Amino acid sequence: MNIRVLKKLIPGISVFLVLLFLSGCEWMESSNKSYESIAVEDVVAKSHLSEAVEYSYVKDGHERQKLDFYRYEGEAKRPALIWIHGGAWIAGDKGSIEPIAFQVAGLGKYNLISIGYRLADDKSAPWPEIVYDVKAAVRWIKLNSEKLGIDPDEIILIGESAGAHLAALTAFSSGVEELEGDKTPGASTEVKAAVLFYGPYNMSSFAVQKNSAIKSGMCEEPPYSSPILELLDCPETNGTRYNIDTCDLRDVRAADPGAYLDKSDPPAYLVHGEHDCTVPWGQSKALHDELDDVGVKNEFVSVKGGEHGVNSLGIEAQDIVDFINESLVDEKESITDAYGPSLPTKQ
Repeated sequence: MNIRVLKKLIPGISVFLVLLFLSGCEWMESSNKSYESIAVEDVVAKSHLSEAVEYSYVKDGHERQKLDFYRYEGEAKRPALIWIHGGAWIAGDKGSIEPIAFQVAGLGKYNLISIGYRLADDKSAPWPEIVYDVKAAVRWIKLNSEKLGIDPDEIILIGESAGAHLAALTAFSSGVEELEGDKTPGASTEVKAAVLFYGPYNMSSFAVQKNSAIKSGMCEEPPYSSPILELLDCPETNGTRYNIDTCDLRDVRAADPGAYLDKSDPPAYLVHGEHDCTVPWGQSKALHDELDDVGVKNEFVSVKGGEHGVNSLGIEAQDIVDFINESLVDEKESITDAYGPSLPTKQ
């Protein structure tokens, strides 16, 4: 076991709450704010992308195991930007795309793909099936890259909130057998870069950070319990908030993207508002520090006054495109993890 990772995981684990949602809560309010201020149809019209074509990435699969493909104009083979929607793992769909994804794809001349995945409250898809779905989609895209006009070696993940968590977990755990699944085999799940908007990444510190924000008066106490119980199929806790004592510690750790970091991982562009009362700002700060520690290229954009919504962050698409383009030409270094293998180990 990686002692360095384990020491960071254990403190505070019994008081963890990660993410939020449920009908009517601030997750949807944040999403609505973004769409009110930017006309999505105008963004799409200016992006030089085709209308979406739907594909199933698992043969005879679930209705949610599908993706929407937006081809950039022309026949040239291009990088692919894969959008992963948010919604606390229990809401949203592949149609829930923030305008920033279209802006980045159009400006960077990338093909855009939005993937669906089975939600955490689907009892037929226990943990870690939600991760299997994302990785199956990445493999399908690579296996069908010729037909789609995609360079399979230039795949970029982008996601918000729960989607950022899944993007980070996918990007940093490529080759971890326990998280790969067996659907659509035949390609790796390695990607070239990850763009992460205000996701939860350090499972042991989430509740501590959230409680601190509430005690300081910056945030109000939310009226709901944790979707992590759904994500990891944990027994109920009788409504007790910030409590995952019923969860299997191994599953909690396996859901933490930081548990798999080593220097071979792809570059990451992190964005987080300092006034985010949904996913604490410290989540991105902690991941930024961990990436620095292991030597992974990353950029952390901390937005003063920014909240839980892309439109509150004032992010310029050109900055993201510049980071991606630099990542596409960077060569990975051949190294070993100075801290020993993660558990599970990468293959």
